[in-house]
Amino acid sequence: MPTPVTVTFEPSGKQATVAVGTTLLQAARLAGENIMAPCGGKGTCGKCAVRVVAGTVGAMRPVPRPVMLPKGMYLACLVEVDSPITVRALYVAPELR
Repeated sequence: MPTPVTVTFEPSGKQATVAVGTTLLQAARLAGENIMAPCGGKGTCGKCAVRVVAGTVGAMRPVPRPVMLPKGMYLACLVEVDSPITVRALYVAPELR
């Protein structure tokens, strides 16, 4: 069984320890990081864009139509983690109170 990996979200510092193959969006939800994903994680809206701060991205899930992102940006719903990684989300919804 593969060793779980830690995903850290900046600037909140929230973390999730997840299995290899988990998407960054799934890890964000487990950590309580409210990354926006109006398309429901289908890779079509571009709102779950993240920039890698430390570590490297793992496998990319296929997408029905590509979303153009600046260099170094990835869609959290499409990136599977395979090693510890720290990311900064472009769009984070305000926390509900």
